[in-house]
Amino acid sequence: MSRGLVCFFCFFISQIAFSQLINIEQKRLNSNEEGWTGNVDFNAKFTQNVNSIWQLSNRVGIQYNMNKSTHLFINDISFVRSNQNDLVNFGFAHYRYTRKIMDNKIVSWESYAQIQYNSVQKIRLRTLTGSGLRFNVIQSDSVLLRGGWSFMYEYEETTIPEFSNVLRNSNYLAFNIKVGKNWSFNTILYYQPNLFDFSDYRLSNETSLSHNLTEHISILFNLNVLYDSRPPKDVPVNIFSSGIMLRYKF
Repeated sequence: MSRGLVCFFCFFISQIAFSQLINIEQKRLNSNEEGWTGNVDFNAKFTQNVNSIWQLSNRVGIQYNMNKSTHLFINDISFVRSNQNDLVNFGFAHYRYTRKIMDNKIVSWESYAQIQYNSVQKIRLRTLTGSGLRFNVIQSDSVLLRGGWSFMYEYEETTIPEFSNVLRNSNYLAFNIKVGKNWSFNTILYYQPNLFDFSDYRLSNETSLSHNLTEHISILFNLNVLYDSRPPKDVPVNIFSSGIMLRYKF
């Protein structure tokens, strides 16, 4: 495990060296077992027709639970190129620390840091850090309802170029339900307003339906919607994506 951890850190740091709203709650591993858990997703595809299309994606998530503390590391890269044009080119690296408050299983304190890029949405660099509270409203074997509230500092550089420093309030509500042994439904809603200008905000939803094919392999159907009231110039306020993904859990 130590060798795998070293490899992950090398990968994590390499993305920081080069690296719009990321739904981290959807990417949590949701494991209460102590010790290490994780998953790795990889997709590669080449299509040759009228155009030459390359598609590559890689997602890594590693979580460590011990006593009242949880450390979460996430790295995500996606790339789609048609001829010489980038249709999708984004990546991020994220670290989050969560600690239960005393023996209370409902309220936790968490802090996080993130770095990302998205060339198609003209984000050359976005870094953020924040801290706040996390609430486990409902937690059972089949149903999870969670929420979070935090203050967040955000620095952004665009490819225009433009620069901004913003203090935001980051709020989320997540609902997960398992249907039988093999199906699960997840949805997360995020709202992030500028603390000094509430007309500047981001609203997003990420919904997925997953089916377990084996003990370690599952297939996921994803739907993502983002609204940014003040995106970079020439970037639409609404962004929509959907897809299918295979996941390997270990």
